[in-house]
Amino acid sequence: MPRILLHVCCGPCSLMPVVHLRDEGFEPTAFFFNPNIHPADEWKKRRDAMREVSEKLGVPLLEEGGPENPGLWVRALHGVTREGERCALCYRPRMERTAALAAEQGFDAFTSSLLYSRYQHHETIIAEAQRAAALAGARFLYRDFRPWWWDGINLSKELGIYRQKWCGCILSMKEALLQQKEAEERKAALKAEKAARLAQEAEERRKRHEAFAAKKARKLARRKEGSPA
Repeated sequence: MPRILLHVCCGPCSLMPVVHLRDEGFEPTAFFFNPNIHPADEWKKRRDAMREVSEKLGVPLLEEGGPENPGLWVRALHGVTREGERCALCYRPRMERTAALAAEQGFDAFTSSLLYSRYQHHETIIAEAQRAAALAGARFLYRDFRPWWWDGINLSKELGIYRQKWCGCILSMKEALLQQKEAEERKAALKAEKAARLAQEAEERRKRHEAFAAKKARKLARRKEGSPA
């Protein structure tokens, strides 16, 4: 049975890769190496979630390193901080270390759970993994795990695995918080707009009711004026 070193970025994203690699006849070993995850308590949550997946799915887990200082991480980007552009610099050290470890420990190939996420830059991951494989003399096994996106989400919820709110680095955390704030502001604006519309409609109904009541009162008064004494 071919042995595959599976780089894992988090618990939820690892599920479908493990399941489907096994279905293909591979024997996966998970490797948690993610210095890009910030802050440290978030790194710990994701590591612990991966340990939980390892236990529940019975997949061996290797761990290495810890979270890098966020300030040093950003400084090492040398100004390339835009989402999408910076991501190659995030994938690179992880793919390089995974490829090197796969070669060192005699794995038949390596791959990554990053290839499961619809939010990652798929082609960039492939390019960085191929580059790392060439440097280390390892074999990169490409698989597109994205078709099982919803299966992975459902299974992670069923197993009660911690689900993160942002990609990983401190910049993605800030972007996620900003997007959340903008979404909340849009929701609040829509709520206020709806409340104003309902208030206006209520006011228009009140005015129509008053006009109808006044018209009815005038009509009744004319009838009384025309009645015999």
